[in-house]
Amino acid sequence: MNRSSLLLLLFSSSLCLPAQTFSTITISTVPSGAQFSVDGQVYLSATTLVWPAGSSHVVAFVGSSGAQGSPDGTTQYGFTGWVDNRGLLISKDPVLVVTADPRVTTLTANLTVAYRVTVNFYAGNPNDPTLASCATPGVNLTGTLHPGMVFIGNACLWATGNVFVQANSTVPLNAFPFPGFAFTGWSLNGQQVSPFLASVTVKGPMTIAPGFVAAKRVHFLTSPLGFNLLIDHTQVPTRTINDLTNCPFNESQAVPGQIGITGLCFGDFDFAPGSAHVLGAVSPQRDSTSNWWVFDHWSNGTGANSIYTTDTNVANPDTLTAFFVPAASVSFVTNPSGLKLNVDGRENWPGYNFVWPINSTHQVTAMASQFDAKGRQYSFQNWSNGGAASQTVNVDQTAINNGLRIMANYSVLSRIVVQSVPIGLAVSVDGTSCQTPCTIDRQNGASLRVTAPTQVPVGAGARLDFASWSDGGASDHTLNVNQDYTTLTVSYTNSFQLTALSDPGNGVSFQTSPASNDMFFPQNAQVTITATPNPGFKFRRWNGDLAGSYPVGALNMSVPRSVLAQADPIPYIPPAGVGNAVGQTPTSAVAPGSIISISGQNLAPGFQAGPVNPLSQTIAGVAVTVNDSILGLVFVSPQQINAQLPSDLADGDYVLQVHSLGQPDVSGSFTVARNAPGLFFQVVNAQPYALALHADGSAVTPDSPAAADETISLLGTGFGPYASPVIDGFFPVDPVPALSDTLVITVADQTPAPIWAGAATGYTGLAVTQFQVPEGLPSGSNVPVKVNVNGVDSNTVMLPIQ
Repeated sequence: MNRSSLLLLLFSSSLCLPAQTFSTITISTVPSGAQFSVDGQVYLSATTLVWPAGSSHVVAFVGSSGAQGSPDGTTQYGFTGWVDNRGLLISKDPVLVVTADPRVTTLTANLTVAYRVTVNFYAGNPNDPTLASCATPGVNLTGTLHPGMVFIGNACLWATGNVFVQANSTVPLNAFPFPGFAFTGWSLNGQQVSPFLASVTVKGPMTIAPGFVAAKRVHFLTSPLGFNLLIDHTQVPTRTINDLTNCPFNESQAVPGQIGITGLCFGDFDFAPGSAHVLGAVSPQRDSTSNWWVFDHWSNGTGANSIYTTDTNVANPDTLTAFFVPAASVSFVTNPSGLKLNVDGRENWPGYNFVWPINSTHQVTAMASQFDAKGRQYSFQNWSNGGAASQTVNVDQTAINNGLRIMANYSVLSRIVVQSVPIGLAVSVDGTSCQTPCTIDRQNGASLRVTAPTQVPVGAGARLDFASWSDGGASDHTLNVNQDYTTLTVSYTNSFQLTALSDPGNGVSFQTSPASNDMFFPQNAQVTITATPNPGFKFRRWNGDLAGSYPVGALNMSVPRSVLAQADPIPYIPPAGVGNAVGQTPTSAVAPGSIISISGQNLAPGFQAGPVNPLSQTIAGVAVTVNDSILGLVFVSPQQINAQLPSDLADGDYVLQVHSLGQPDVSGSFTVARNAPGLFFQVVNAQPYALALHADGSAVTPDSPAAADETISLLGTGFGPYASPVIDGFFPVDPVPALSDTLVITVADQTPAPIWAGAATGYTGLAVTQFQVPEGLPSGSNVPVKVNVNGVDSNTVMLPIQ
């Protein structure tokens, strides 16, 4: 029976044998590409195997001591351990015995990778580390010439060789040329890179080539010998007199690159041919006897920090000498210390200590005044050598021997620090604004005027009020500067405003205790405020920061406060509120049957005129009574009512009552006299012009003045009784009754006889007098006119004359 027949028999369902369990497993390496073996069979890539469960197998990483190289030799793999998918077969041994288990489906060898870095720069066998590796310094194992050595990380080579570096790691690069050679840069995989390359990241096999060339030897000396120089910004020592004996210029004895024969002494450099270098010197510096010297020039005629370019003649060395001259230590100081000076046109020296060459001259200046780091102001007084504020300093042999030290003496101004409580307020110092805190510097004995505002607004309803200066002075005063340092503080107190309003606006008047003319009070003051109703109003209640219906309240002024006093209007008639309807007359009495004016507040809900014939006894719900009589009303308004008095009132004192619907009654006192004449007028340009009529009934005005000999009529009221009765509230009957009493007219200084005087036709309660305008009155002027009835004068009005 062959193998195929046996397998077919084993898996045939017709046989009653127990089922066999198998395990499938994939074996690989990470990364791939390394060799491993399974039961002696070598694999180069991942392989999947089917094993009977429980069977044993040998899996091994191929390599010596857990390492193997790639077939081309450019890669090295390092074994770190086996691991499966379940963590059951973890091992760091390259050889692992595996028992097949269906749970284990993968087995992976974890590897490290290192790439070959070939250093290619000098004849040698890269596979012979004894030839490539650096020898012990001073020992030449090969007997051959080497240009230098390089370091790839910690690996040192002086000939072509290989170094393996972990993948993706960054290694430092260093090149050290031997005497007679110079390093010029690196080449990576055949490409030139920056000569300043200091490291490389290895991501695959690579070739690195250092550039070594035969060098140009340069000797650097100093005069005098032994000073330090700066070559390419690096401080280097040079030969002393002893070094010339012990270390001669021995290029003929040195073999370039030969280990053990350096051929280099202090101040010797091997440069790449044609390379450029920065030459400088440490200056100043001391010699062995502690004398100062400063750099002067190079032997090739250049100065400090000059560029030196080597030639390509490497067979013949160059010599460059830096010449120094004697110098002196020169110091400038200030008293007090820490102030600035100007030396050779510059102020920002780190210090004022210098080493200057002999026979040099320098300019030093002390500023007339300056401030120190704390802001104190200083005034220059003198130099210690007696020189001017700005002087020239010569460095001579005396300075070389003894050094030179010169002091600038300053005096400090007295300082006044002006502060405020609270901080940050603005005051005036000698007329200049000073935002506190501020500092003022003055000579001792000077006077200083300080002015603080008496009030400083700090927001709506808040301000600061001047309290005091710390020296006890007024808000604006002068002080004498008599101390080195003085603190002057102005203090303020907080004040808050009490805003008091009424509704309506003229409803109440306010009084406060304590009193304040601008309603500002000190912080936390206890203020009592009283709302006194104005005539025509009654206090109702408070709103805002006060509440209640009592007109007196108390407030703590910890913040700005605001109150609103609400008032209700009520009718009001002031004393002397009842008078002649024409306005003020020489007599305060009113005549029976005349038109009177009742002045006050809230007498009616609004303005409304009544009918003229007859007069109404009620307008807009308002009526006026005297004794038992109801007066006829001309018009009513909140501030004035015009009405006709009964014509049968006897002389004497009376009280009238104003009745307004929905309001309390209000009384007004007045006096009745037989004669109380008044002339009506209209105001034009602040002049009271008589209410007068031409014969045609048109008004006499400044644009239509009265003419001489013209008969005009003057309208008034209160002239007295008529020759026959009139009915109150109605136009007079026809014929119109004449005045009973004697009437005298005065026009300027003339008294024209009245043509007629009596009741006014078409008017209720009005009287009229007619007269002829006398001649001789000033043309184009306004003349005064008045009437007198029974010895009682009327008011005076103006009559325009043509």
